[in-house]
Amino acid sequence: MKKLDMKDLLVIVLSAFINMFVWHDRNPAGVAFFCAAYALIPGKILLSVASLTGMAYALPMTAFIRYTGLITTVMMMAAVLRKVRPGLLTPVVMCGLMTLTMLTAGIGYGLAYGEGWQQHMMSELPKSALELAVAMGIYWLSVGVIAFLKGRHPVGRKERMSMKEEAMITKNQLHAFSESFRKLSQSFEVDTSPRGTLSDQEMQDIFNAVTEQVCKDCSRCSYCWENVFEDSCESAYEILKLCGERVDMKKKDLPERFRQRCVRSDNFLAEARRMMGLAQTNLSWQNRLAESRLALAGQFGEVADVIGDFSKQISDEPVRQGAPEKQVVHRMTGQRINVRRIAASNRQNGRKCVYIEAKTPKNIQKTAQEAADIIGRVYGRRYLPRAGTPPVIGQRWEMLSFEEDVRYRTIVGDARMVRMGETVSGDSFTVMHMESGQTVLSLSDGMGSGEKAEKESNRIISLLEQLLTTGFNRQSAIRLIHSVVLSGSEPHTYSTLDLATLDLFTGRCELVKMGAAASFIKNGEEVKKMTSDALPPGVLPEPESEVLTADMKNGDMLIMMSDGTLGSLGKGDDQNEEKMAEFLKNCTAVNPQELANAVLNHAMACSHYEAEDDMTVLVCGLYRKPENYSGA
Repeated sequence: MKKLDMKDLLVIVLSAFINMFVWHDRNPAGVAFFCAAYALIPGKILLSVASLTGMAYALPMTAFIRYTGLITTVMMMAAVLRKVRPGLLTPVVMCGLMTLTMLTAGIGYGLAYGEGWQQHMMSELPKSALELAVAMGIYWLSVGVIAFLKGRHPVGRKERMSMKEEAMITKNQLHAFSESFRKLSQSFEVDTSPRGTLSDQEMQDIFNAVTEQVCKDCSRCSYCWENVFEDSCESAYEILKLCGERVDMKKKDLPERFRQRCVRSDNFLAEARRMMGLAQTNLSWQNRLAESRLALAGQFGEVADVIGDFSKQISDEPVRQGAPEKQVVHRMTGQRINVRRIAASNRQNGRKCVYIEAKTPKNIQKTAQEAADIIGRVYGRRYLPRAGTPPVIGQRWEMLSFEEDVRYRTIVGDARMVRMGETVSGDSFTVMHMESGQTVLSLSDGMGSGEKAEKESNRIISLLEQLLTTGFNRQSAIRLIHSVVLSGSEPHTYSTLDLATLDLFTGRCELVKMGAAASFIKNGEEVKKMTSDALPPGVLPEPESEVLTADMKNGDMLIMMSDGTLGSLGKGDDQNEEKMAEFLKNCTAVNPQELANAVLNHAMACSHYEAEDDMTVLVCGLYRKPENYSGA
């Protein structure tokens, strides 16, 4: 199975969102984009699940069942074609399958209508024809967009663009997609703030409705609303306000002067309670709708950020084709690897990337790693094939990409202790080695201890893993986690988040601490303390996420710990951070696991070996790789 890359995941996400926009219970755009993506990208099962999820959100049940059957039929027919002849499933053939399926589906559902099916089919024919025409137009537009995103040439294009042109077009397309989602997000945010009380106009409408219903045919109407108009208005508004505050409003709770004057006080109270109840229910639904719109706006905004960040990764720096690149071509030709195009560029952190369009002669097999070794010998550093690059160079021209190997490696050690009387720790942590050349460490301390705290902290860590591995940047991941906790956590139940990112090319360390204990960076006897006063996710309406930075050197060790570890040095002691820094300064541990064990043992000793809270220590050591590379 071919591995999904970021562009494939981007297409899948777009398919889910496009399928959320329907037209009179019809979904030509979603079906067309799905079929185009199905023909051009791997991960077809994930694509179909994402598309159906978008449809389920937007379509009524009957229409959803119809389009589910349509998509399933297309997938089955495509599977048969792939089995008979693997290379037959081209965009042109896929368009034919989509057209055939939409036509037969329309006829089939018309015949299933029962009595009067002829009239039904005739009435639906213009809509079906328009739907098919729109679907075909959007299909070919989607094929072109996906082809640009994937770095392929659209159908029928013969000339080859330069790498710089391809990068520029791809970046502009991604930027346009990002801006579209951002505008969509902004449109959902317009006039959507939840309200805590009814507006003055709504209260006036309720007042008019109640007095019209109760007072219009009353014998004392003219007396109340002419002779004592001001007092009647004041009393009526007071009753409406009390009905809004108290659902069990009684007659004895009415203002004394109103009860003595009004001969229909019972009817007035009943109608006021009914109208205020309806208004409060309507306000509650409006607030829920506003919250849903804000949540959807936030999701659209995050998608815009992800696409925008992805477009920024495409370097604006002109691609180079200088002497080293010519030497790479010369050496590869000597190794029976034909190169038609080559270019090199630098990422934002200075990491070099090399792109080649290559193939091998017939009966010659060469791996991408062999090509990477040749590049490494020219530049004097180790190079690796990038994620998504085919492991074997084929006999047809294809794009291959390579990147400079990172300069550092990490070794991680951990030590844990469960609180007395508990069977599981309320702390959760993870270590991720990203394809971008970063090591990510995260630690979450759940409120309290035991299974409930473990469930909360593990949810934070699991969601963070999913978001980062999917391609969300750190800030977007934190905002989404904050949104989930804010809307779904039980009252007063929060988990801290301690997130560290180490760039293995530059050695730069960035930490985000949300309610987390202090961290330390140790290099021999030098110890640097890193703290933040930010609160845990979900406490405030907007997340606090101050980024702390430090440049780590060869042999430095980052020490992260939960609050239970630091707090064990002295209950209620505000000098615990200084005590830990002093211990680390004098500690002679030489590797991360030894240091993690030493910190935990010290914490246990300070608490007389009675853990009053869960303790977790996470240590990451940074070590320089060999500088020079001469190849195997």
